[in-house]
Amino acid sequence: MQNFKKAILNILKGKSTKKHSFYFIGIGGISMYSLCLKLIELGQYVGGSDAKRTKNTRILEKCGVKIHYEHNEENVSGFDFVIYSFAVRDNVEVKKAKELNIPVLSRAEFLGLLLCCYKKRICVAGAHGKTTTTALIYHILNKANLNPSLHLGGYIENENISYKYTKSRIIVCEACEYYDAFLKLKPNIAVVLNTAPEHLDYFQTYTNVKKSFNRFAKASEVLICANEHNYIKSSKKNIYFGNNGDYYAKNIKMCCDGTYKFDCYCYKKYYGRFHINLMGLHNVSNALAAISVANELFIGKQIVKDALNDFSGVKRRFEIISKAPFIIHDYAHHPDEIKSVLSEFKKFYNGKLLVVFQPHTYSRTKTLMNEFVNVLKDYECLI
Repeated sequence: MQNFKKAILNILKGKSTKKHSFYFIGIGGISMYSLCLKLIELGQYVGGSDAKRTKNTRILEKCGVKIHYEHNEENVSGFDFVIYSFAVRDNVEVKKAKELNIPVLSRAEFLGLLLCCYKKRICVAGAHGKTTTTALIYHILNKANLNPSLHLGGYIENENISYKYTKSRIIVCEACEYYDAFLKLKPNIAVVLNTAPEHLDYFQTYTNVKKSFNRFAKASEVLICANEHNYIKSSKKNIYFGNNGDYYAKNIKMCCDGTYKFDCYCYKKYYGRFHINLMGLHNVSNALAAISVANELFIGKQIVKDALNDFSGVKRRFEIISKAPFIIHDYAHHPDEIKSVLSEFKKFYNGKLLVVFQPHTYSRTKTLMNEFVNVLKDYECLI
């Protein structure tokens, strides 16, 4: 490991008495924002830049962080370290920092160093469902009084948090595959919920997506993976969930509020009946992944049942904004997710449906244009 990475690791472990300065490019992003607050908590100096002022940047400014709302090469001068988001990887500030020989790390590399501070690293990856499942696993561990740390790409509904850094030896982390970011995280337990032809502006082909997920899995001590993707394997221990897997659901019933109950089987033996307090059949699969992790950590069945039953969900993931009129907000940025959300909503709502679609990134919209058209074309009221 380069000396500057060792220095950062010592800072994150609280072993450095010296105050250093960190400049974050794309500082308002949810992961970057959380990492900044960790450094502030450790008494470090933080600055940064972003394209616009947001709720996150306002909170950071209240913490004394100076933020530039335009990218200028002069901004990085005098800082000890520069951290950048992949969204701004070719930014003028990144280039200038390298010219000045300031150590530069991607957000993923910095997050990987933070995870090295924990003995047990649970990283949740997948094209869909990783924010919800990461939050659910964290909730179960909390119920078990394990006091886990958390690094999440969303906000847990009731707690309104995206991160929590404790003195526990366990962290639960959402692992994004874009630009192979998750390959920097070195999980003990890797969870793979699914794969899809996503982020093709980087991966180019679905084959390359699958290869990266396999590399992510192989680095782990335990892989917990959807059985439909059982070509993904750890080099040590593999646990599969879903149809014909090690953990699977039977007698799935939708409740009147759109949530689900199901019987869980573990290695072909009845394990128990569970209620996942979330709308959407896909959340039964997410629950199976979480149950698999809980069993691997020897968490009692009743604790898991209680946690699934009272889990509040994540903001912008089938979030109910209003019931009269019924308004659902969902960060369904991929055609498969849009299809799932709309089909689930129609199972318990028979009224007139107005669909408002906001694209997320021009590259995904361009690459998957035909798929977006096919999934949205049948809705008469579409904005």
